[in-house]
Amino acid sequence: MKQGVNSIINEPDVTNQNVTEDSLGCNSVTFITQPPKAKEVDTFKIFDAITPTASILTALISILLAFKTIRKYSNDYKLQLEQVKSEKRKDEILKAKDKIEKFYGPINSLLEESRTIYTHFALQEKELLKEQGEYFRTLRFLTETGDSDHKGLERLAKHDIELFNHIIDISDKVTNLIETESGHIDNPALHTLLGKLAAHYRIIKSASEGKLTGQSKYLESIVFPLEINGAINSEICKLLKVIKSDYEEASLPLKSKTINYYDKNYISYYNKTNSIDMSDIYKRIRKFVKNGSNILDAGCGVGRDTQYFIEHGFKVTSFDASPRMVELCNEYPFAFCEEKSFLTINYPPIFDLVWACASLLHLNKIDFTEAILRLHRSLKPGAYLYFSLKKYVDPSKIDERDFYSYNRNEVDEILVGIYKMEEIEIWESNSNLTQSEVFVNYIYQKK
Repeated sequence: MKQGVNSIINEPDVTNQNVTEDSLGCNSVTFITQPPKAKEVDTFKIFDAITPTASILTALISILLAFKTIRKYSNDYKLQLEQVKSEKRKDEILKAKDKIEKFYGPINSLLEESRTIYTHFALQEKELLKEQGEYFRTLRFLTETGDSDHKGLERLAKHDIELFNHIIDISDKVTNLIETESGHIDNPALHTLLGKLAAHYRIIKSASEGKLTGQSKYLESIVFPLEINGAINSEICKLLKVIKSDYEEASLPLKSKTINYYDKNYISYYNKTNSIDMSDIYKRIRKFVKNGSNILDAGCGVGRDTQYFIEHGFKVTSFDASPRMVELCNEYPFAFCEEKSFLTINYPPIFDLVWACASLLHLNKIDFTEAILRLHRSLKPGAYLYFSLKKYVDPSKIDERDFYSYNRNEVDEILVGIYKMEEIEIWESNSNLTQSEVFVNYIYQKK
């Protein structure tokens, strides 16, 4: 073996070589080895793996932020709408209160005061004409020539002159109110009606001064507009509804096949019933209620009776469970009708008459008893309840609407036995639609 020659069996990974001389004088090579290098990591591949996840996360965060922003602005917008709505409601309430305070309240009080005084005016003259089958008209009396040289108020007794002077004073105040506060009136038909009222007052005043004597036959068309009482009352009810709407929850009637029937057939029903002659029943009822009385038209239908009573000087509140019927009733410009049922009404005892013409007949006995309770509560002490029921129910009509009949004993059991009302008058009448049907009419009085 040659000196200085290294024998290498395995060649390691060499990074440095040190040459030294051993004890035999031979050169030896010492190899300094290092551990194997760690595998290099490909960072681009890692970023490639992470990037999609990060993008999704970023997108989700962006979506969440966007949703949060949208929700914030949406809530802000809703809040703004609520504030606008609240301000609008406050404005509507203030306007309604202002209208009542400045116009409708005062004119209603003045008209009531005048009506009360007039009931005590010219009693002898009224009674005399009544015996002759005629009625007293103030303007006619004041403009007639008469049997003496007296004119106008001179024809009246001293106490009647005093009462009439109060009426004239009130009429002057009403006329002034109409002229100065008419801006509070939204109903065009009421503007026209108030114009007729003011004209009537002016002519009456001239007649009382003896300036229109002998003009009686030319002034027959100048009459007191009886609708004015009901028209003013209806406007006040509408305004009070605006004021109270925040405190009263709307309780609409539950739909039934009867209500659905009237909603679908309201036009044909109007055509069949609106012109029916009710004069006999009106005449019977009006014996018990004075002109200007407060009436509740319960289940008013198309508003036929509501219109009649207002046109004859009464104040009327109406309701019906059919929204279509309510719409028809309110087409009469001086009506006030609400969508309610017999089981949802809650009126205070303010009515002189409850009129329920052919409306309670749709109620079963439990609901009928409940309805009578609510109607009874709405009557003043001594006031009257009128209603009509079918004597027999036509089975062919039950499929379209619910009908129930009650005999007199059953009616008495409820009205007299339970609610302690007094029976005043009961009579039968044929239906104006079909002569085969018979109705039983009832008048009871609240004790």
